[in-house]
Amino acid sequence: MLFRSRGSQIAEQFRSRWVPKWTEIADQVDTIHIVAPTIYHHQLGMEAIKLGKHILMEKPLASNLEEVQLLRKAHEQSLIMAPRIIRAVGHLERFNPVVQALRSRKFIPRFLETVRVSPFPMRSTEVDVVTDVMIHDLDLITALVGRPIKEVEAFGVPVLTEKADLVNARIKFEGGTAAILTASRVAQKKERTLRLFGNQSYVKLNFSDQTMELLSLVQASEGLQIKNEKISIEEGEPLKIEIEQFYRACLGLEGEYVSWAEGHEALKVADLVQKAVKKSLLRSEEHTSEL
Repeated sequence: MLFRSRGSQIAEQFRSRWVPKWTEIADQVDTIHIVAPTIYHHQLGMEAIKLGKHILMEKPLASNLEEVQLLRKAHEQSLIMAPRIIRAVGHLERFNPVVQALRSRKFIPRFLETVRVSPFPMRSTEVDVVTDVMIHDLDLITALVGRPIKEVEAFGVPVLTEKADLVNARIKFEGGTAAILTASRVAQKKERTLRLFGNQSYVKLNFSDQTMELLSLVQASEGLQIKNEKISIEEGEPLKIEIEQFYRACLGLEGEYVSWAEGHEALKVADLVQKAVKKSLLRSEEHTSEL
């Protein structure tokens, strides 16, 4: 009854209607947006694929690599009959105006540092902080660097749940670029930032405030100086931009979206981080037992 009451209330707000099972109205829609706990992504995704619909799956694509592989296989088989079907993953940080401003400058990073921390959300406890939170930055930095990963180190600890709630990861890419990522869902305040260091330049992005600061070494009449610029950003809601772009792609227009192949790659990196975290926890337990 609670779900019905809440569902009806939200549907009325957006001039729609609530149904207990989405399959009841599947034949009336062209696109399905799956916004459910991660553990249900595989099941719902497979059902939506069978219906031949465009799909926007909230991040991550699935709970683990095995489920992702099954989804991708079913998706690719369905493209034989319907090659224009769009299947996207909701890595919405790619649509943050500050990220779009950064990419337009073609900044080449040599070192990246991300911080994504917040108070405990009282949700998503079925997955660890890597799948729940860090996945945003894993997807983003791999897209920005654009090189294969060479090495991953990570340390994490469970705090309020049985899974890792705080993780620090170090990733080295082929070509020498490196990144350090910190994700926590047990912090006292919220912070979502990305710092990039390049050739005689430094950029700081604040995802929450949608601000971008650029420091660069320039030649002035008095000699070399540090130039500090606060880049003007036209603010926008990343989720709204993402959905609008996905909608355009479904219509056959030039709409940008994160493909299931890219979502798969993000989970591959997440899997490497999770395995490194497990190793660090085992070493910690062995060291404790020796004391």
